[in-house]
Amino acid sequence: MGRGIVLVVALAAALTGCGEATSEPAADEATPGLPAASPTAMLPADAPVRARATVLDEGGGPMLCLGSVASSYPPQCSGPDVGGWIWDEHPHESSGGVRWGAYTMDGSWDGTTFTPTEVRESTPEDWPKEDLAALFASRCPAPDGGWVPVDPATTTGTALSAAHRVAEGLPDYAISWGDQTINPVWPQTVQDDPPSLEVQQAMNDPRWTVLNVGVTDDVARAEAAVREVWGGALCVSEFANTHARLREVAEDLEDLPGGLDSGYGSIGNTVEIGVVFDDGSIQAWVDEEYGPGVVEVTSALTPAG
Repeated sequence: MGRGIVLVVALAAALTGCGEATSEPAADEATPGLPAASPTAMLPADAPVRARATVLDEGGGPMLCLGSVASSYPPQCSGPDVGGWIWDEHPHESSGGVRWGAYTMDGSWDGTTFTPTEVRESTPEDWPKEDLAALFASRCPAPDGGWVPVDPATTTGTALSAAHRVAEGLPDYAISWGDQTINPVWPQTVQDDPPSLEVQQAMNDPRWTVLNVGVTDDVARAEAAVREVWGGALCVSEFANTHARLREVAEDLEDLPGGLDSGYGSIGNTVEIGVVFDDGSIQAWVDEEYGPGVVEVTSALTPAG
């Protein structure tokens, strides 16, 4: 939506079988208590999957663009091969020898190639809607009298920038962000895409910003430090993971097989990593490797239906 939003699954396995119970697990079954395996290749899917993605062909064959797509013309992206694709059977655009289109598709995934069996053009309804107000909302209840500056003299853009720097220097710093949902023009920001220049300028008013600071340990220390430079509305709350820890984990996962887009430092307070396909085993591995609630894995290919 062009607003700089960082967009930015726990495994529950139950094994059942028919016939008589045996004392030893089958060779392909996970044994409880054994460590999850580190991924070494992209996982195949043993059932039909759904893809909501751009298919793009620069002349070397169609690719399934499950990660970022550059907003150039023609667009640019990369991804796994698409099998059995015939462009004449699907509406698409073309420019400079490049053909592409956005589709919702069901098909099979063997770990290297996606082969669609059902294809239709994607519509806006195919993509999940975000509640932006909930996404950026402050973690503290509104104080008596509402979110108002306590010192107008230090409720300025310069002071707000300084407050972010102070927060980032705290030893247990997790995150800081501005909650602008209290701004009277916020509804126009959500409804208009893109919002007018006048609305964008009005949204930058620090008097209508609740500075949120997240730390993992000492909330009182953080509030006192930030209050030395910031007189506007302030919410300091506790988070689970420091920013430094998430950066370390994100760097460790840069070469994850099948990894797409990744990021950290969002309000979710996790490393958010997209992969081509996860049947739950990648999430299980990162939970065991880094601890639950540190990495959130999102599978681009999801069960069909």
